[in-house]
Amino acid sequence: MASLTPLKYGKVVGRFLANIVDGPDIEDLPEFPPLSGTLTFTAGAPKVLVATAEPDPATYVQLPQHYKVSLDEFGYLTWRGDRGVKLVAPTADTTNPSGWTWRVTFDLNYEGSPVNIAPFSFLVPEYEPGPDPENPDAGSSGLVDLTLVSPVPASNGEAVVRGLSVVGVSLVGDALVFELDNGEDLDPVTIPQIEAATNAAAAAAASETAAETAATDAAAAVNSFDLTVGTVTTGAPGDPAAVAVYGGPPGWTMDVTLPKGDTGEVGPSAPDATGSTKGILQFGGVLAGSTATSQTLAAGSVTEAMIADDAVTSAQIAADAVGAAELADGAVDTAAIADLAVTAGKIAANAITGAQIADNAIGAAELADGAVDTAAIGDGQVTSAKIADGTIVNGDIATGAAIALAKMAAGIMAFQKNGTPTSVTVWAGTEAQYTALIATQPGGVEQADWIYLRGA
Repeated sequence: MASLTPLKYGKVVGRFLANIVDGPDIEDLPEFPPLSGTLTFTAGAPKVLVATAEPDPATYVQLPQHYKVSLDEFGYLTWRGDRGVKLVAPTADTTNPSGWTWRVTFDLNYEGSPVNIAPFSFLVPEYEPGPDPENPDAGSSGLVDLTLVSPVPASNGEAVVRGLSVVGVSLVGDALVFELDNGEDLDPVTIPQIEAATNAAAAAAASETAAETAATDAAAAVNSFDLTVGTVTTGAPGDPAAVAVYGGPPGWTMDVTLPKGDTGEVGPSAPDATGSTKGILQFGGVLAGSTATSQTLAAGSVTEAMIADDAVTSAQIAADAVGAAELADGAVDTAAIADLAVTAGKIAANAITGAQIADNAIGAAELADGAVDTAAIGDGQVTSAKIADGTIVNGDIATGAAIALAKMAAGIMAFQKNGTPTSVTVWAGTEAQYTALIATQPGGVEQADWIYLRGA
């Protein structure tokens, strides 16, 4: 037998165990052996309409005696050797009524002794299997476990019915006739006052004296007739239509009760929206998560290809957002560097060559102590003005310097002692001056490296 397209189905599973005292084993804990028996499932709707059934609309009635499933040797709900059973999911787009509940009753036992479990009702949503064909319940949606499902009040569902409407009213004789939208007429409703007016007009014609007055009154009664529709009520399916007229004269009010009709056909689904047609909007990609009234870009969805050249100005860049990783090689030119912004910490080692230093840019303040070594001083560049007083000592003069006599101060001459060059001081003066000089010299005696020339 074939299934009924386009119905949708849910899946129900369950496991049922007994609880008994510990048996003859090495443990001392209570035991939980499987129960035996059957479960019966009954749909809450007495009949179900499937307007979009293929190849033609269909009405079906669920037969509970054919929805009886068994427990296997482990206590699992089983149908034809597989665990779980498929039931119709009463969705609004496939069944009428929709949203009805299923009821489960139990006929269970343990080793032949009945086990009572109260029946209950529950909802069955559409079942979508998981990605693994070998274990479709893993990662599935809509799976109903009778141990986990919450019982709900029983429901026959919500049926959609189409009622009748009054499309026209006509006056036939002394009665109102109501035309329905299915082409039929309701039984005529007699208005006593119209009949009385007609009778009065006839009586007036029979009496010559009162004829004119009666005819005028009768005509006025008929001509002033006014009918207003009051309430229109939907009655139960199968009940007769009814009309009640009250009030007047001259104004009358009419209340109408019309029974519910059969369910109309399901209309076509809305089309997908286009540039010229209203319809269903589906947002994906960078607009995933948006609605018809609120569109937002998904996090991380804007790529480089989506940004036009020169589209990002300083207004779009957050403060402190540009780091070293965002700067291309050579991107920072002179115009981008603020005056006095480059400190010593910003300059890499050996980064400055002679080409970067302006003429006359290095003064004393720019030279570190000991920065000018022999290699840095050009030949012949150190003049007398560059040498501080007392700076040159004997060790600074080369052995073969051959200092000219003209370079020596007065009283200084070349002298050797036992073949070793040494310095000697030559003094000349009077005897009195000699005596005064000796008194000032160490020990009050002549010095070994002095030559004294005395005169009168």
